[in-house]
Amino acid sequence: MYRSVGGVLTLLLAVPVLWGEDKSKDKPATPAEQYQTLLTEYQDANKAFQENLKNKTPEEQQKLYAEKNPRLGLAPKFVALAEKNPKDPVAVDALIWVMTGNLGSGNGRDTTAKAVDLLIQDHIQSEKLGQVCQTLAFGFDKHNEALLRAILAKNPHKKIQAEASLALAQHLSSRADLVNTIKGNPQFINQLEKAYGKETIEGLKKTDKAELDAEGEKAFREFSDKFAADIDANRLASVCQQGVFSTNKGLEALVHSLLEKDTRREVQGVACLSLAQMQKQRANSMPESEAAAAQKLQQESEKNFERAAEKFADVKLPFRGTVGDKAKSELFDLRNLSVGKVAPEVAGVDQDGKKFTLAEYKGKVVFLDFWNQF
Repeated sequence: MYRSVGGVLTLLLAVPVLWGEDKSKDKPATPAEQYQTLLTEYQDANKAFQENLKNKTPEEQQKLYAEKNPRLGLAPKFVALAEKNPKDPVAVDALIWVMTGNLGSGNGRDTTAKAVDLLIQDHIQSEKLGQVCQTLAFGFDKHNEALLRAILAKNPHKKIQAEASLALAQHLSSRADLVNTIKGNPQFINQLEKAYGKETIEGLKKTDKAELDAEGEKAFREFSDKFAADIDANRLASVCQQGVFSTNKGLEALVHSLLEKDTRREVQGVACLSLAQMQKQRANSMPESEAAAAQKLQQESEKNFERAAEKFADVKLPFRGTVGDKAKSELFDLRNLSVGKVAPEVAGVDQDGKKFTLAEYKGKVVFLDFWNQF
C-alpha cells in the first residue's frame, strides 16, 4: 500500500511539470521572433534561389527574378506582421525590409503600395526612414513620391527630412528622364513596361514633362536652400558625380549652388568639376543651329575646369583619382580633341613596319582605329 501511494504521489507531482512544458510550447511567438523567423526563411530561400540562377542566360535570370524571387512571396508576410503589430518596434523594420527590396511591378508593386500606406499611417515619424528615402530616389511609382512628401512634411528629424528632400528631387528628375525616353523612343515601350510595369509606363505617357521638370527644379532648390548642409559631404560629392551625364537643369543648378555656397572644400571641388562636365556635355549635345550658344557654354566649361584644377586639385573624387587629375584630362580633351580643333600629332608604325606621322596626311580624310590587346 505504501509503495502504491508513493507512486501516485510521484505521478501527481510530475503532472504540473508536464503541464508547464506544454504551456510553454503553446506560447505564441513575439513579433520580434516572428520577424526573425521570416528573415531566416528569406535567407534560406534566397540562397537556393541564387544557386538556381547559376548557369542561366540573362533572359532566363530576368524571368526568374520576375516570377520566382523569394522576396515577392515573403513580402506580404512582412507587411501582414507590421499591420498586425503597428505599435511594436519591429513593425517599421518589417516595412523597411519590404521598401528596400526592389519588388518591381505586378504583385510586388501592390505590396509596396500597402507598405507605403502603413508607413505613412503608423511610422512616418520614425528615425529609421533615411535608408527608405535613398531607395525611393530612383523609383518611378507615384506612391514613392507620396511617401517622400509625407516624410518631408511630418518627420521631425532634420537629417531624415534632408534625405527625403534630396530623394524627392532625384525622383522627380528621374521620372522626367524616363518620360523623355518614353516619348522619344516608342520602340522601347514593351521593354520599359516589362521593367517598370505597364501601369507605371501608361501613367508616365500622360505626364507633362515640362511640368515635371519644373517640379524637379523646385525640389532641388528647396533641398539646396534648406537641407544640403545636413547631408554628409561624401554623399553630396557622389550626387554631383552621378549627375555628370544628366541634362536635368535642376540638378545642374544644385551643383552650381553647392560650388558657390557649401563651405566644405571636398564638396566644392567635386561640384566644380561636375558642373564643368555637365556644361561640356550639354554643349556637345546642342544642334548646329545653336552653335554660338554651344561655344559660349563650352567656354564656361573650360573656365570651371581651370578653376577645379587650380583651387581643388587635391580633392579626392568619390570613386577614384583627384579633381585635379580629372580636370587636367578634361582640359586636354577640350582644347585638343573637340570637334573643329587641330588634331594632336600622332606618330607610329603601320602594318608594313613603315614609320609615319599624322601630319603627312594633312588635307586627307584619316580614319584612326585605336585598340589594345590584353
